[in-house]
Amino acid sequence: MSYDIPYTQLWWILVLVCGEYVFILLSVIADLISGVRKARKRGEARRSAAFRRTVDKVSRYYNAMFALTVIDVMLITALLYLRITEDIYIIPLFPVFTCLGALGIALIEVKSIYEKSDEKEREDYRKGIDMLGSILNNKKLIDEILTKNTKK
Repeated sequence: MSYDIPYTQLWWILVLVCGEYVFILLSVIADLISGVRKARKRGEARRSAAFRRTVDKVSRYYNAMFALTVIDVMLITALLYLRITEDIYIIPLFPVFTCLGALGIALIEVKSIYEKSDEKEREDYRKGIDMLGSILNNKKLIDEILTKNTKK
């Protein structure tokens, strides 16, 4: 039985995972720059709400990536155990889930960058109309608004 732990390979896995986290951040920054450029082109003011959405998006992405990385750590640990105790080298040590998650997020950001701003505007209008429709369908809310305005 061999008890050699492949430290060099583990080091490269760590570098790969850290690089994926950095590339996710860079893809979100590229999308942010693209969004600011599109807003400027449409003559819209850049609002802090949009920047907050970007920060929220980054936190959601990193939460998902962290969960995928934990799964990869468990998988790589199990594979290391098999290598050390049983001399089984069938499956290579590779952070599969983290790589797939990073690829998926990067593709989402690329799609967002190349989306036409008209499509985004239509989506914003659609959301506004849906919100207005739900308010108008809520009779209780309308009654509350009317009673507040008549009391003043």
